[in-house]
Amino acid sequence: ATTGSFEASGLMNISLSHIQSEVSNGRRTLVTVQFGHNDMKIAPPESMGQNLTEMVHQIRAVGGEPVLVTSLTRRNFFANGTLDDVLEPWAEETTEIAKEQHTHLLDLHKYSMDYVQAIGANSSHCLNRTPDDNTHLNANGTIVFGRSV
Repeated sequence: ATTGSFEASGLMNISLSHIQSEVSNGRRTLVTVQFGHNDMKIAPPESMGQNLTEMVHQIRAVGGEPVLVTSLTRRNFFANGTLDDVLEPWAEETTEIAKEQHTHLLDLHKYSMDYVQAIGANSSHCLNRTPDDNTHLNANGTIVFGRSV
């Protein structure tokens, strides 16, 4: 999903209903929000930022605490072994919105970039769902990055 399609499809309304239910049951409700991979395919970072800002407002309106999470890096490497950071503008936009809106922020983008750069291309590709999928994770990848979050 993109930030726009998440809203347009009704998934945001469904999420808000669940958040409101948790809050009404007296639970502190942290709500992680992570976008970027799909937004980058269709719109500039500022468009995603506007949508994230609206999501933050909606989450707060029902009593939730938004936690913006920057995008997990894609594991694309240049021939010289350095990481090709195609998601940086969208990660930076998420960070900027977190600052503007005074929300919690988890910088998964920076952490994941540092991690995969340290282990190198071959080892980082062992975390891919399929050999050529540098975006999605297999079970080991979900453990590695899930624990980091």
